Amino acid sequence: MDDRQKRDFDAALSAEVDAFLRGEPTRRDFVKQFGQMAGMIAIGEGLVPLFAQQALAQAAVDLADPSTPLGQAQAAVIKASTEGPADGSAYRAAQAAKKYKGATLNMTYEAGLQALDPRNFSGPVWEQLTGIKSNVIELSHPDQYSKPIAEHIANSGAYDILDIEPAWTPSMADGGVIQPLDDYIARYMNRADLDDYHPLYKALPTYKGKIWGFFDDGDMFALYYRKDIFEDPKLKDAYQNKFNKPLAVPTTWEDYAQVAQFITDQMAPSVYGAAHFRKAGSPGNQFDFLQQYRANGGVFFDDNMKAQLNSPAGLKTFENMLAANKASIPGNNDLDAVSVWVAWLQGKVAMIYSWPPTGRMSANYSQSAKAINFVPQSMVADKVGYALVPRNPEHATGYNKALAAGSSNAEAAYLFMQWATSPPVSLARCMLPYSLRDPYRLSHFKSPLYQSLWPTAKEYLSNLSNSANKGLLDMILPGWQDYALSIDRMCTSVWAGTDPKAALQTAAAEWDATTNRLGVEKQKAFFAEYKKLPGSSADHTVEALGMAVKLD
Repeated sequence: MDDRQKRDFDAALSAEVDAFLRGEPTRRDFVKQFGQMAGMIAIGEGLVPLFAQQALAQAAVDLADPSTPLGQAQAAVIKASTEGPADGSAYRAAQAAKKYKGATLNMTYEAGLQALDPRNFSGPVWEQLTGIKSNVIELSHPDQYSKPIAEHIANSGAYDILDIEPAWTPSMADGGVIQPLDDYIARYMNRADLDDYHPLYKALPTYKGKIWGFFDDGDMFALYYRKDIFEDPKLKDAYQNKFNKPLAVPTTWEDYAQVAQFITDQMAPSVYGAAHFRKAGSPGNQFDFLQQYRANGGVFFDDNMKAQLNSPAGLKTFENMLAANKASIPGNNDLDAVSVWVAWLQGKVAMIYSWPPTGRMSANYSQSAKAINFVPQSMVADKVGYALVPRNPEHATGYNKALAAGSSNAEAAYLFMQWATSPPVSLARCMLPYSLRDPYRLSHFKSPLYQSLWPTAKEYLSNLSNSANKGLLDMILPGWQDYALSIDRMCTSVWAGTDPKAALQTAAAEWDATTNRLGVEKQKAFFAEYKKLPGSSADHTVEALGMAVKLD
């Protein structure tokens, strides 16, 4: 496909998705017209991706040394799936799935590291247990949203299991792209497993009273800091003398910038106060702005769904973020998440906040896998402290496993989903050194095996649970991608010198245009559902609702 054809394809697909979200008729011939360009071929009445036609070589099961914590967790997966307990969800799923031996499940995953788990561990183990093969279809993150919708419009039946952001559930459910799981759950699952989710995550797959998937990734931001720097006697004395208060891990964004600037002034160029993922499209800007904006009292929309970004909270958020940028490592505004990790692991910065793989990389646990060889060895492994992001951390994206409505292997697909997200199997998957799946079950946070992966893993897990208690969710409504991209463009323009108020006005206008395009009343209804969820605002967190999880 040449550049012109790709632009035409992307524009047409965007129009189709918008029409789909508005509930309008779509042109089924769109996917057929562009099918050859997208790597598809027509078969009968539908379309099947070319890559789904190709047989995948069976990967060897990736099992760790049985004497290690990961090896023990993997052994527990086999035992739970073959020996029970008989009422366990892993056992029930594995035993029921044997009647589908020989079937192949097509499952989407984000391209790259995310796909290593089903390729190397969960997929091969499932095949050994049940005889069911898995075809892992790697998609870019935007395509994880648009491709299932396009395939649904074409009635292709190309996918069985979808990895989707929780934000996509309402539109995909209303559009018939995914199907509810309640009947399968009643038949096969030990419902106690649903109570094992942290309260922030438990309701994310639920929409209009039905369950549309299984939550599968606790992407919670947390603050990671250098204990040796914060405990340095000379720095502590200097900070006390300058600010008349102790040097401490910051709990407000004002203190965060002040502490970062102090460390930069005292230690640069050897060490800088902080580093942030500010690069356009990395992603990162949208998550960082939205968590600070809500911590500053900002709201997304008024009662008529008019964007409220251009507000004192918006200006305060930019004041905080610009101060943090000034205090950071050179090149801060061009860093993505991996670049921030590299600077942190090399000991160049005193604080970062990021996704949970930070903790595993900091301890050199992730680097034990060849797949993570692009990440340097940690020079701070024995110096890392864990804390909450000031005020309210963001749960940035995450994943649900959802059942594609067009699946021809629906029950077999459901059984894999139940098995993969069951307590013992999901624990082993989260413990894979190369995995980007992060803890989300209470049994994950409490697991002695996970707690023994490195000396401070117990504190790491406790901090992730505490972060979820105060955590904020991304918006869960149609158009989330467009709202998020507006924030990214807005922040990028401010880093380049645009007046913050002008940038906020532009972003608010873009939000209003997105809302109007998708339908104000429909968006209002979706937003009302979202506001019911724990974590939808700073005054509606798990902790504020009296549901906080307290770990020993």
